[in-house]
Amino acid sequence: MATTDSAVLQANAWCGTVSATGGFAKADAWALLGAIEPPAMLAGHSAPGVDRKDWRHEEVGWGVVLPDRAGLSFADLAAGVDAPEPIRRLLAQRPGSPVLRYRKDLQGGRVLRYDPVRGGVPLSARGNRGIGKDAVPRYLLIVGSPEQIPWRFQYRLQVDSFVGRLDLDDDALSRYVDALIAGWKGLARDVERPLIWSVDHGYPDITFLMRAAIADKMHQGFIKYQFKSTLLTGGQDELKALYEALHEQQPAFVLTTSHGATFPLNDTAQLKQNLGLLVDRNHALLDPSALLGQWSPNGAIWYAHACCSAGADSPSMFTQMADGESSLGRMLDAVAQAGPCTAPLPRALLGAPSPIGAFIGHVEPTFDWTLLEPEHGQRTTNSLILEPLFNALHSEKRTPVGMALDGYYDAVAGLLLDHIDAIKDVKDRSDVERARRAKLLAMDRLAMVLLGDPTVCLPD
Repeated sequence: MATTDSAVLQANAWCGTVSATGGFAKADAWALLGAIEPPAMLAGHSAPGVDRKDWRHEEVGWGVVLPDRAGLSFADLAAGVDAPEPIRRLLAQRPGSPVLRYRKDLQGGRVLRYDPVRGGVPLSARGNRGIGKDAVPRYLLIVGSPEQIPWRFQYRLQVDSFVGRLDLDDDALSRYVDALIAGWKGLARDVERPLIWSVDHGYPDITFLMRAAIADKMHQGFIKYQFKSTLLTGGQDELKALYEALHEQQPAFVLTTSHGATFPLNDTAQLKQNLGLLVDRNHALLDPSALLGQWSPNGAIWYAHACCSAGADSPSMFTQMADGESSLGRMLDAVAQAGPCTAPLPRALLGAPSPIGAFIGHVEPTFDWTLLEPEHGQRTTNSLILEPLFNALHSEKRTPVGMALDGYYDAVAGLLLDHIDAIKDVKDRSDVERARRAKLLAMDRLAMVLLGDPTVCLPD
């Protein structure tokens, strides 16, 4: 079994001529500072026997999160009159769904819920759940860019709730909402034919590990349960093969593993245009326009395990972690200059004429340590991928994508506790390494996000 070097870290980022690799910064500040209180995982009250898959149930609920606004009455803020017109249509289609507000001074994942008399009431997802008075729905759709509502707010919210985000212009948002309301009915998408595309540049490149730990495992799981899964790898990991298979098979579920583009490092505007685009075996970049010229997503769900596939943030959670002279350190600095933003691929897919249902990806890079722990070489695929994306998402009674991802975040609280304990116990280098490992794994997991509505399911 391949193992990682505990002194070297690989990210699935392609910097134009090399992948992002590097040692850690000599100072231990990143590992030892910034302890975060672990969240209570999906806390809050709900009646016995209530199925959390049923987002329409009043004690489960769905709602919208918008930026707080000045100059509006309490009643208008509660009604969401300032929401984009497509979101107002969606709220009308889901009567009783509350409009919640993000405000940067609120801590601990709290949101404002406006009352026409009392004004904005700060609420925590650790309290009452649902659509009733002073409650927070379990399913939450953030509407806005990461500049308006930060990624870190989404990270915090998604460990207590089932959270998605839409960051689209008005026309693209209207197309997505129309498809969501219609449920993509009558559109071709085959749940029996999942498609997996996995670029593999060979050991010791991180793509070798991603293929073995993610793509192969998912394919084997699908085959075991008689799905007609297609795995494109080992010479089939060119973009042409991906485009053709998407067109021919029209899968309801797509999984890709590859480097994500993070170049040029010295041109922020161009880097932002390339950000997170999938990189094939020849280092060619996926072209969203070419892709959509051959394929209509039709409500499919896509998981892209690639650096910055969902977007970038500034400041980076990993700032000062890596050796600044390494390709990893330089990549982290360059990507931070491009953020905060949503990556171009999910924006194109979610705003397409027949849009994708949901896109799952990473803000910033994801690392080899998340797939293969450096201490003992144990793969962590089950909790990372198989449980949320196979067992939950493909369950016989379909699980909404936001709820399916809950299993992925379960480990965050334990990792943050490990980080706190390691900081308290620091006596020698091994304790520093323990703190670094726990923090890195927790931050990596938190930075996987859902773009799209969290109530989207695979078709029956």
